[in-house]
Amino acid sequence: MPESSAVAPKGPWMHPSPHLTRLDAFRRSINRKYGLNLTNYTQLHKWSVDEIESFCREIWTFCGMVYTKPPTAIAVGIESMWPRPRWFPDARLNYTENVLIKGLAAHPDAVAVSACREAGTRWRHLTWMELRRQVTLYSSALRQAGVKQGDRVATVATNSIESLLVLLAAGAVGAIFSSTAPDMGAKGIIERYSQIQPKVLFLESTILYGGKTQDQQEKLKMAVGELKKRVKQLERVVVMTGPAWDDTGVIHLNDFLNVDLLPLEFTQLPFDHPIYILYSSGTTGPPKCICHAGGAALLQQKKDLILGADLGEDSTYYQYTTIGWMMWNMLVAALSIGSRIVLYDGSPLHPSPAFQVQLLEQQGVTHWGTSPKFLTALRHSLPDALPQLQSLQLAVVSGSPLPTETSDWFYSVFPKQVALQSSSGGTDLAAGIVGGNPIVPLHGPQLAAPTLGMQVEIWDQDGRNIEDSGQKGDLVITKPAYFDVFPGIWCHGDFISKDLKTQSYVIHGRSDGVLNPGGVRFGTADLYNVVHKFPQVEDCIAVGQRRPEDNDERVLLFLKMSGNTRLEDSLRIDIAKAIREDLSGRHVPALMFQVRDIPYTSNGKKIENLVRAIVCGEKVRVGGTAINPECLEEYEHYLHLPLVEEKAKL
Repeated sequence: MPESSAVAPKGPWMHPSPHLTRLDAFRRSINRKYGLNLTNYTQLHKWSVDEIESFCREIWTFCGMVYTKPPTAIAVGIESMWPRPRWFPDARLNYTENVLIKGLAAHPDAVAVSACREAGTRWRHLTWMELRRQVTLYSSALRQAGVKQGDRVATVATNSIESLLVLLAAGAVGAIFSSTAPDMGAKGIIERYSQIQPKVLFLESTILYGGKTQDQQEKLKMAVGELKKRVKQLERVVVMTGPAWDDTGVIHLNDFLNVDLLPLEFTQLPFDHPIYILYSSGTTGPPKCICHAGGAALLQQKKDLILGADLGEDSTYYQYTTIGWMMWNMLVAALSIGSRIVLYDGSPLHPSPAFQVQLLEQQGVTHWGTSPKFLTALRHSLPDALPQLQSLQLAVVSGSPLPTETSDWFYSVFPKQVALQSSSGGTDLAAGIVGGNPIVPLHGPQLAAPTLGMQVEIWDQDGRNIEDSGQKGDLVITKPAYFDVFPGIWCHGDFISKDLKTQSYVIHGRSDGVLNPGGVRFGTADLYNVVHKFPQVEDCIAVGQRRPEDNDERVLLFLKMSGNTRLEDSLRIDIAKAIREDLSGRHVPALMFQVRDIPYTSNGKKIENLVRAIVCGEKVRVGGTAINPECLEEYEHYLHLPLVEEKAKL
């Protein structure tokens, strides 16, 4: 067993040498240039939002954006955040050039990308020079396929070197990339790509997941057939792994790449020219396209990685993710810092969660991105001893709130030098909003501070800032921000509060999943934190039920039990007692039920809004959101429960 943290799990984790971090170097540079005396992160953050134009100028410089034509201003229209200001007008740059240039200059023969298939099989490594040569090949193939600036290039693929190369090649020619993971159903693929009208579509007809080879060919044939009807410019369908099938325009990757090499040219584009399209969940209608500007997304990500995570050219970053989640785009952005990245394709639970820790040791990972769900699985399956993990500096968890039990466990078993940052960001931003950084105390599962340049506040339903009250409300960004829940204000959708003692943040769940029985609003994460203490329960999901005939909302708690355990009344009573003691009597669910499975997205997020819609009798669109949509049918049985005013039995 490695030496456990010298800091008690309940106490804060502190960086041993904050003055050596890049964030503190940035603070000192601001003090020198502007004649200031900013002594801590709170003061630096306040300056970054009060002087947003100066801050953005300094971030552009400090993060090392590469361009052929400089901007003529920092922003135009910054005094009114909607319509969106024009950031860095008249600058000309290229996303892919920025991704490659630092590593090529710093260590061209060092490994830039390492990738493996499930359980650490089929390792492949590309040096920076090899990566550049492959981008040259892929961009040559795209150009000779007629792909030009503004065209869309889409993938249904795994987290592989090939997927990375398609993105970088598309970026080089000025095309717009879009991706979805191979577990997406035909309907989800069609819904997304019929909107963006791709010119070339890259697929994998065979994948490996959970130790099993899966044939995707029939699903993909269906999706491609329908897309060809809806997308007239879809000219090439390229099968990257697995067999191709006999159809017009369908070819194998080897044939697609059998072209004459053209010189690698980086099309110079405006700062706001799109680089990739991500998607909303699609639970309230067709998934909505979220188009990210190449310069804007990369600068935000570089800021988060360099200042928030202290990533450098000697770092190795591994984020478990599919290519359909914004964290994959964040992982790719680490290349722009000169860092090495690790790509993993397959289930993180196969052959066991402990293998992921072995991977960290074997690959010398310094920065690890994971999820609360995975850490919970690791906690229940970890052998007696961890590897030494001498390289690991930071673990960042995202995707859902981190339970206190899991945070305490992490600090008790991982080496004391490893920080655990809990963070929250969004697909809409492709960047972080609140999270940790190396010069602030990290208090267990709490989110330490807002990221630089973002004025984060907590608002109640009436649009009043309540962050200094300790009450729970909506996470909003008032500078720089836009959108529509509160006029002129970005409402992120997290239900959050501020711990007045630590000055850190606590996420209680999603705002659209807030429970409201008897007019008392609280988040689902509060309940999950308590339920996680019961080893008999493998997983759970809580939703509010209020049908048209109900006079009030009640909370339903669905429990997936461990192994062959049954949900007995005695356990219901124990759970209710623990919730009453840890939270209050008003937090106790009206009813608890055992279910076979909990619905999740491919990003590891519980789909509370779908379950809530089902039990409330609302029309549900599953689309391609859930990785296990078959489990949703079970929840339909709970639509016809007794009316809320009839006192329910526990």
